[in-house]
Amino acid sequence: MRPLENEFSWSLSRSRTFSDCPRKYWYHYYGSWGGWDPDAPADARELYQLKQITNLHLLAGDVVHRAIERALLTFAQGQEPDPTAVVAWCKSEMQKSFGESRNEQWREHPKRFARLSEHESGQVPKRDFLVRIAQKIGESVRNFFESAAYGLIRETDIDQWLPMETLDTFQFEGTKVFAVPDFACRHRGEVLLLDWKTGRPDKRNQDQVVLYGLFAAAKWDVDPDCVRGSPVYLLTGGQVELRQVSAEDRERVSDVMRKSIAAMRERLADADSNTARQEDYEATPGFACRSCNFRSICPAVQ
Repeated sequence: MRPLENEFSWSLSRSRTFSDCPRKYWYHYYGSWGGWDPDAPADARELYQLKQITNLHLLAGDVVHRAIERALLTFAQGQEPDPTAVVAWCKSEMQKSFGESRNEQWREHPKRFARLSEHESGQVPKRDFLVRIAQKIGESVRNFFESAAYGLIRETDIDQWLPMETLDTFQFEGTKVFAVPDFACRHRGEVLLLDWKTGRPDKRNQDQVVLYGLFAAAKWDVDPDCVRGSPVYLLTGGQVELRQVSAEDRERVSDVMRKSIAAMRERLADADSNTARQEDYEATPGFACRSCNFRSICPAVQ
């Protein structure tokens, strides 16, 4: 089998990490590379393990996303998903992941088992915090089933749903770009894109919708002027405000991507082989260090 190659690519999350702290970017995308291999160097193994750390808020968001995906699959198979059962499934998944982290099962399989930052300090999360997480999940799921987004999905023929992979890419001026909306369909001559959010409204998510529009135009060969999208904030009711991905928006986000890709490539020791040296990526200490996965090994926060 051909060994995996650390190929240069771009995504919004990768760009934000690079902007927040170049050293964190290097740890996450270069230093940890190959750390899944039992024979990998100890430092790569450690960085790979640290890279997998999540927290209960992020875990809750992931569980809600997977629950909605399961519910839509159930609906596509001709059955009515039961919101109560979906919430119960979410609770079971959260409890399973919490137990994995508490028992440190991640030491054997870092990618397969959860590792929560709440357990890193050795302190048990307080009950009221866990109750708030459970409420957040329940509200998000129930709001989804009562949302205009779900109503729109239900009135769309299933054969008009567009297939998506968990990880998917398109080419932007020779660079592989990761961008996958949570749901896409053809509807009355347009392509509609929906993206579930379990956090509070954030203006930056509009750029994410524009990026999904570029993805749709490249992936499904559709007229980009016929693409509309919306983030769906589940905690605030799941309203849908479908916006056309305009030519102006596309050019603005394309320019952001161009500049970000150029800045990332400029740091590389060898752009052709995507080789990066740790010393070329300085740490930028700040408030974000408090939640950084790599704070235990970063000299900037020692």
